Amino acid sequence: MEKEKISFLVLSILGIVIVIDGILEQFFNIGVKQDNLVIGYCIAFVLISTKFPNILKRKFVIIPMYAMILQMLYSLVITYI
Repeated sequence: MEKEKISFLVLSILGIVIVIDGILEQFFNIGVKQDNLVIGYCIAFVLISTKFPNILKRKFVIIPMYAMILQMLYSLVITYI
């Protein structure tokens, strides 16, 4: 149970930081997009969610993932339309 709590905290904090960084970069042209951090987050998300399936029920883990997906779709729409 201890590992699950630590995994929850890591995914939550990292996801929120990535989403805020993406918003600042996309809308305000502040900072640099952290591609390596996003890739590491996605890999950690997949590995942790397979080991601890209950972590997917926590909103502080899922909402940043949905926000990243929405940011990606917005970026694709802006780029190609």
